[in-house]
Amino acid sequence: MSSQTIPTRVTLDEYLEWEATQEGRNEYIDGEIRAMSGASLDHNRIVVNITRETSISLQESPCESFTTSQKVQTKAGLSVFYPDVLIVCEDLQEGKGNTILNPIAIFEVLSPSTGRYDRYVKFERYRTIENLQEYFLVHQNKAKIEAYRRSADGTWDISVYMVYVGLNTSLTVESVGIKIPLRMIYRRVKINDVEPPADEISEEPHD
Repeated sequence: MSSQTIPTRVTLDEYLEWEATQEGRNEYIDGEIRAMSGASLDHNRIVVNITRETSISLQESPCESFTTSQKVQTKAGLSVFYPDVLIVCEDLQEGKGNTILNPIAIFEVLSPSTGRYDRYVKFERYRTIENLQEYFLVHQNKAKIEAYRRSADGTWDISVYMVYVGLNTSLTVESVGIKIPLRMIYRRVKINDVEPPADEISEEPHD
């Protein structure tokens, strides 16, 4: 979603108190407030599709998914974001202002205006969340999802990631043991690129 910076520096507590009175959604990053504007129809379709598919897949598990109205707080309270979709498991930890502290997986749907913000600024801060295991960047106008995962030693190597391409493949969410067909994630979404042949579908790590 598009965003703009409001040139006012506030504390986390001041932001949370102010945010509770607002009709729209505003994110908090390093003392600044960013107002979030509306998303496209296809963006919203993808968010609804991911939320539906993860919710169905997780209904018999101790995990659950939340969508764009749920805030996530990063370590030390330096930032508060509204991920497009997040998954949290049985020991949900709630912080001030109805924030979740321990998501295990986060999805962000990319748009032209916020692609770099989601890819670099938000991801850098999401990585401070100790419980987070996976971060997914979902392309909006083509069937492509980038999957970044925490290594076994607890670190993130952002130069290595999986790419899932094409409506004939399925996204693996390793942290909760589920697979979601991309054709369900992109259901009713206008895809601009041509569907690759089955032998060209990528599920390979990139570095």
